[in-house]
Amino acid sequence: MNPGELYSAKREDLYYPCKNARFFPLGQPNSDAALCAEISRITYCEQEDSFAFDRERIEKALAIAGLKAAKYFESEGHDKNGGFHAFLAVRAAAVGADRMAVIAFRGTDKDDPSNLIADGDALFEPWERGGEVHRGFAGALAELREGLEKARSGIAGRILFTGHSLGAAMATLLASAWKRPAEMGDALYTIGSPRVGDAEFVVTLDGLAGRRYVDCTDAVTLVPPEILGYQHFGPAYYIDRSRHITVDPSTEFLLKDKVASVAEYVTEYAWRIGNVDVRELADHAPINYALAVGSNPP
Repeated sequence: MNPGELYSAKREDLYYPCKNARFFPLGQPNSDAALCAEISRITYCEQEDSFAFDRERIEKALAIAGLKAAKYFESEGHDKNGGFHAFLAVRAAAVGADRMAVIAFRGTDKDDPSNLIADGDALFEPWERGGEVHRGFAGALAELREGLEKARSGIAGRILFTGHSLGAAMATLLASAWKRPAEMGDALYTIGSPRVGDAEFVVTLDGLAGRRYVDCTDAVTLVPPEILGYQHFGPAYYIDRSRHITVDPSTEFLLKDKVASVAEYVTEYAWRIGNVDVRELADHAPINYALAVGSNPP
């Protein structure tokens, strides 16, 4: 596929990632990273009249990758079943070393006020494993934590933690809280994640496998700013304007690629009806991550 086929500037793909989605369009995922990138998009499947999970659609999508939904976690007390959402998926009929579970968190729904409030509450609060973290993200996870802890003892095999945007932040926090020895095979795959905590918090994730994906100019990956004491976990797996991935690129490479990508967006995408106005937001769309990660080598 050429780069244009691996990128969408559509508002619908940014704001309503599952509205007309065809999941796993590239076929079976070629890596855990590709699997998590697509599952992070699947978390946005919601019912037409509420924010509650569309469980039937989720289960059909997971089945394509040989997974089945085992548990759903949705916070209560919000209008139209709003709040925060996650699910636990397991590899169907897996035994022994093949056993794997994925805990995936939904990201920000722009129509759900509770999500927007959580995103904006960037004051620090102490974290149970050390350091300080974003108060809004910690509060979001707290609304799901009881159900997650009840499900924990029933999880067999390695665990992949994942999510997009706000979902990536919650996945990062739970990965820290549940961190096990490296030989367990657990991993954290974040998709378009904001910064979650300070340097001491980042240390609580040392030794955990996984990758942090950043799509070109994605503005969400730049907040909260480092000047407030926030830091990212791990090096960036940077998706450039040609949809190739570079690990921890140089400042010179980033500047050159981002300047070119913004200019390209203005001429090719911004003026089209139905597209996002600026690349810094369009790059945050889950489909752009799923296509790029899935089309690159493991």
